[in-house]
This record gives sequence, structure tokens and C-alpha cells, in this order.
Amino acid sequence: MKDFILNFFLRVVFGVIAIYTCNTLFTACFGGILHLGINDLNLLTIGSLGVSGFGLVLAISVFAVL
Repeated sequence: MKDFILNFFLRVVFGVIAIYTCNTLFTACFGGILHLGINDLNLLTIGSLGVSGFGLVLAISVFAVL
């Protein structure tokens, strides 16, 4: 159980870092067309699914722009 909680929080921390990095890159390269929010639902998704959760959040944001 301890490993599961540690793994979840590490995924959340690295997910926040990835969202912040993507927001910075999208703003610098594309003029701020795409913005990923750091909120509870996104952190829960990334924390439970990991990299695929980040891909899901990114895909939903891209689809919303189209």
C-alpha cells in the first residue's frame, strides 16, 4: 500500500512538471493556442494512469482546440 501511494504522488509531481513544461513550450512556439490546466481532475488522471493519463489530458485539450 505504501508503494502505491508513493508511486501515485510521484506520478502527480512529474505530471505537474510535464504540464508546466508543455504550457511553456506551447506558449513559446505556438503563441498560447493550447493550455493544459493544473487542476484536481487532471492530477487524478495523471496520478492514476501515468504517462498515458498525460497523453489523454493532452489529447482532450488538442481536440477541444479543433
